[in-house]
Amino acid sequence: MAYLVNPIDYLVNRVYYFRMNVNMTPTGRLLLNAFRCFENTVIEQLANASITDITASHLNVMRHLNPEGLRLTDLAKDANLTKQATSAIVKELVELGYFEVRPDPQDGRAKIVHYTTKGQQLRKTSIGVVIDIERHFRDLLGESSYLTLRSQLQTLCSGV
Repeated sequence: MAYLVNPIDYLVNRVYYFRMNVNMTPTGRLLLNAFRCFENTVIEQLANASITDITASHLNVMRHLNPEGLRLTDLAKDANLTKQATSAIVKELVELGYFEVRPDPQDGRAKIVHYTTKGQQLRKTSIGVVIDIERHFRDLLGESSYLTLRSQLQTLCSGV
C-alpha cells in the first residue's frame, strides 16, 4: 500500500524547512503527535477496562464537562467545536448512557449536559488512566526531565 502524504502537512513542512533552513519536524506537529499518542493510550486503557465504546471525539467533549454539568453552548465553546458537532457527539454519549441532557432551570431554551451514573464511573476510570499515563511519563523521562517538560509546555502555552 502506497503511503500518501497529507498535502497540507507537506506544504507546512516545506515552508517551515525553507524559512528555518533546518530539516526538523515543526514543534506544533510534535505536540499534536504527542497529544494523539496520549489520547490513543487513554482509549486503549479504557478498552482494557472493558470500556470499548469511547472514541477520540467523545474524549474531546468529555474532557470539558465538569461534574456539575455545563450548558451545551459552553461545552461546544470549550471543546472548540460548533454547537451542531457538539450536539451530535453529546447525542451519541446520551445513547451510550454516559450523558443526559436536562433543560436549564434558568433558561428554558438552553440545555445542560450532565454525567449519568455510568458517565461518572467512566470519568473516574478515565482520571485513573490519566494518572497512570502521567506516572509512566515520569518514569520514562525521570522526575527532573518530566517536571522540566511540564514547565516548558506551560511556558510555551502562556507565551503564544
